[in-house]
Amino acid sequence: MHILYIVNDPTSPPGTLRDEAERLGAASTTIYTAQGMMGEKVEISGIPDSTSGYGALVVLGGGMSTYENDKYPFLAQIRSLIRLFHEEEKPVMGVCLGGQLISESFGGTVRKLETGGEWGFLPQTWLDGAHTDPLMHDAPQGLKITQWHGDTFTFPEISVPLSTRENCPGQAFRVGEKTYGFQFHLEVTRPILDQWMIARSILFKRTLEDVKAEIEPQAAEALALQQAFARRTMQRWLELA
Repeated sequence: MHILYIVNDPTSPPGTLRDEAERLGAASTTIYTAQGMMGEKVEISGIPDSTSGYGALVVLGGGMSTYENDKYPFLAQIRSLIRLFHEEEKPVMGVCLGGQLISESFGGTVRKLETGGEWGFLPQTWLDGAHTDPLMHDAPQGLKITQWHGDTFTFPEISVPLSTRENCPGQAFRVGEKTYGFQFHLEVTRPILDQWMIARSILFKRTLEDVKAEIEPQAAEALALQQAFARRTMQRWLELA
């Protein structure tokens, strides 16, 4: 298995997802579409126009919005690639921005979240569709998973909704048998979280100590459980290939 990872900000790498896939023997190629929100410099690559050479696709998060197509023309190319992988029955996974792009690719919509966004380890409410889902069937109710986003997606009409939250209903869904969209950041590792706390302190003009005081108790409770969930999810997703 050779997985293509599309990273839309270097501060949002594949984390636990790639770690687990590589542990299981999967090869990987990572494409960066944009420089980092905190000034990180990476080599930008174009989006492939076919699935050739790849058995699965993972699209990660980023600071841009899906409706900023004029500013970020690669967004339309990612949507096209998502549909190609789906049509060829190759597994697709989208995280945060990636999940929003999958929603749009199959008729859903994306908009600003009225509450201003979500941040922290927040509980999931698994829906009926999750109970028989190959990936989510035993996910514990109330599992707390990392969130950092300001936009939200709707469930495409052809999708199976898997998870929701009261203030942000669009959390997880499946299209067909192998395409998954997630709003939450199941990929987050300790180094990613550390980097995000620094970024939050700079972007929102808060002290790092203040951000840590908010997040560290949540991480102590939830991060290890989230990572176990992410590893299990990746294992099962690879079995769909």
